[in-house]
Amino acid sequence: MAVQFNLLPDIKLEFDRQQKAKKLVYTLSFLVSALVITVFIISFLSVNVLQKKLLNDAQNDIIKYSKQLKSIPDLEKVLTIQNQLNTLPGLHQSKPITSRLFTYLPQVTPSKVFIGQITMDLGAGTVTLNGTSDKLETVNQFIDTLKFTKIGIGGVAQKDAKPAFTNVILASAGRTDKTANYSITASFDPSLFDGSQNITLMVPKEITTRSVTESPDINNLLFNGDTGQPSTHQGGQ
Repeated sequence: MAVQFNLLPDIKLEFDRQQKAKKLVYTLSFLVSALVITVFIISFLSVNVLQKKLLNDAQNDIIKYSKQLKSIPDLEKVLTIQNQLNTLPGLHQSKPITSRLFTYLPQVTPSKVFIGQITMDLGAGTVTLNGTSDKLETVNQFIDTLKFTKIGIGGVAQKDAKPAFTNVILASAGRTDKTANYSITASFDPSLFDGSQNITLMVPKEITTRSVTESPDINNLLFNGDTGQPSTHQGGQ
């Protein structure tokens, strides 16, 4: 049987272990340093080489496509027309819906009043009504109805409802043996014709209007008054 003897002292064994640990630390440090350097090189190349190339390519594309656009005949006119077309939907939505007037008038016009001519001035916010009636007292009822009609929104009367018509004036009036002629001017609230709002009229119940007494086809009867101007001036009411 062979017998082995360890002739190295303990200090020599400890030295060998320290040397192995030192080599391991150096190796790990080298690997970490190599990794850091690699990352740095990649970042440097990305910022100073790749990114510059991408920017140069983008700049070249901008120059290229700008030249192509400038070569298109009448490009500025085409773009101007396109911009104008894009604004049309907004302008259409914001324009006054003047056709509502033919819905409002039957609601405020007494049954014995007929309208022969309507003149609207959207800029001044005024309307002029010319027509006939059975008598001047009925015309005065028409004026009072216009004065006291309020604006409702969505079918609901507002707490501080605004008048639908202001400055209601009997500009002129006259009568014949059978009828009375009138000309009424009034200012209207712009919201009456605002397409973005659902407007309803709150009409005084004391006056019996065509919307209550006539059939749905009341417009055929309402707008058949005399279009001639009254001959005798009656004054404002």
